[in-house]
Amino acid sequence: MSVSVFRMNQEDDSFKLGFEIPISREEFFTKFWQRAIEELKIAGIQNGIELKKEQLDSTLLDLEKLRIWAQSNLKNNDLEYMVARIDLLIKKLPLAFKTENTILWIG
Repeated sequence: MSVSVFRMNQEDDSFKLGFEIPISREEFFTKFWQRAIEELKIAGIQNGIELKKEQLDSTLLDLEKLRIWAQSNLKNNDLEYMVARIDLLIKKLPLAFKTENTILWIG
Protein backbone atom coordinates (compact mmCIF):
# COMPACT_ATOMS: atom_id res chain seq x y z
CA MET A 1 0.00 0.00 0.00
CA SER A 2 1.00 3.61 -0.31
CA VAL A 3 -0.01 7.03 0.96
CA SER A 4 -0.96 9.60 -1.67
CA VAL A 5 -2.83 12.85 -2.21
CA PHE A 6 -6.09 12.47 -4.15
CA ARG A 7 -8.44 15.14 -5.49
CA MET A 8 -12.02 14.81 -4.30
CA ASN A 9 -14.90 14.95 -6.78
CA GLN A 10 -16.98 17.82 -5.43
CA GLU A 11 -20.28 16.53 -6.78
CA ASP A 12 -20.32 13.31 -4.77
CA ASP A 13 -17.20 13.41 -2.53
CA SER A 14 -15.67 10.49 -4.41
CA PHE A 15 -12.03 10.48 -5.48
CA LYS A 16 -11.28 11.89 -8.91
CA LEU A 17 -9.85 8.97 -10.82
CA GLY A 18 -6.49 9.54 -12.39
CA PHE A 19 -5.37 12.31 -10.06
CA GLU A 20 -2.80 11.28 -7.49
CA ILE A 21 0.40 12.66 -5.99
CA PRO A 22 2.36 9.85 -4.35
CA ILE A 23 3.72 10.61 -0.89
CA SER A 24 5.28 7.39 0.30
CA ARG A 25 5.07 3.66 0.70
CA GLU A 26 2.90 3.05 3.75
CA GLU A 27 5.69 1.35 5.72
CA PHE A 28 8.06 4.26 5.07
CA PHE A 29 5.33 6.80 5.89
CA THR A 30 4.66 5.10 9.22
CA LYS A 31 8.33 4.74 10.09
CA PHE A 32 9.67 8.15 9.05
CA TRP A 33 6.93 10.61 8.04
CA GLN A 34 4.81 9.88 11.12
CA ARG A 35 7.84 10.23 13.40
CA ALA A 36 8.71 13.59 11.84
CA ILE A 37 5.10 14.78 11.93
CA GLU A 38 4.85 13.95 15.62
CA GLU A 39 8.23 15.49 16.52
CA LEU A 40 7.43 18.67 14.58
CA LYS A 41 3.79 18.76 15.76
CA ILE A 42 2.49 19.05 12.20
CA ALA A 43 -1.28 18.71 11.89
CA GLY A 44 -1.84 19.38 8.19
CA ILE A 45 -0.01 16.44 6.64
CA GLN A 46 -1.37 13.22 8.02
CA ASN A 47 -2.94 10.06 6.69
CA GLY A 48 -6.72 10.44 6.49
CA ILE A 49 -7.13 14.23 6.39
CA GLU A 50 -8.52 16.71 3.90
CA LEU A 51 -6.58 19.64 2.51
CA LYS A 52 -8.30 22.81 1.33
CA LYS A 53 -6.81 25.66 -0.68
CA GLU A 54 -6.71 27.99 2.32
CA GLN A 55 -4.36 25.48 3.99
CA LEU A 56 -1.89 25.45 1.10
CA ASP A 57 0.58 28.03 2.45
CA SER A 58 0.82 26.39 5.87
CA THR A 59 1.09 22.95 4.25
CA LEU A 60 3.99 24.12 2.08
CA LEU A 61 5.74 25.50 5.19
CA ASP A 62 5.18 22.16 6.92
CA LEU A 63 6.74 20.38 3.95
CA GLU A 64 9.80 22.62 4.25
CA LYS A 65 10.04 21.68 7.95
CA LEU A 66 9.79 18.02 7.00
CA ARG A 67 12.60 18.46 4.46
CA ILE A 68 14.86 19.98 7.14
CA TRP A 69 13.93 17.14 9.51
CA ALA A 70 14.77 14.54 6.86
CA GLN A 71 18.14 16.15 6.15
CA SER A 72 18.96 16.04 9.87
CA ASN A 73 17.63 12.55 10.63
CA LEU A 74 17.89 10.36 7.53
CA LYS A 75 20.72 9.11 5.37
CA ASN A 76 21.35 7.64 1.95
CA ASN A 77 18.34 6.12 0.16
CA ASP A 78 15.88 7.03 2.94
CA LEU A 79 16.92 10.68 2.75
CA GLU A 80 16.81 10.78 -1.04
CA TYR A 81 13.39 9.10 -1.15
CA MET A 82 11.76 11.40 1.42
CA VAL A 83 13.26 14.61 0.02
CA ALA A 84 12.24 13.64 -3.53
CA ARG A 85 8.65 13.08 -2.40
CA ILE A 86 8.60 16.33 -0.43
CA ASP A 87 9.90 18.20 -3.51
CA LEU A 88 7.21 16.57 -5.65
CA LEU A 89 4.51 17.66 -3.20
CA ILE A 90 5.84 21.22 -3.06
CA LYS A 91 5.75 21.37 -6.86
CA LYS A 92 2.41 19.62 -7.47
CA LEU A 93 0.17 20.67 -4.55
CA PRO A 94 -0.35 24.25 -5.75
CA LEU A 95 -1.38 22.89 -9.16
CA ALA A 96 -3.85 20.42 -7.63
CA PHE A 97 -6.27 23.11 -6.53
CA LYS A 98 -8.29 23.65 -9.70
CA THR A 99 -10.87 25.88 -7.93
CA GLU A 100 -11.19 27.61 -4.58
CA ASN A 101 -13.45 24.73 -3.47
CA THR A 102 -11.11 21.90 -4.45
CA ILE A 103 -10.57 19.41 -1.64
CA LEU A 104 -7.56 17.09 -1.55
CA TRP A 105 -7.40 14.00 0.63
CA ILE A 106 -4.34 12.26 2.04
CA GLY A 107 -4.71 8.52 2.34
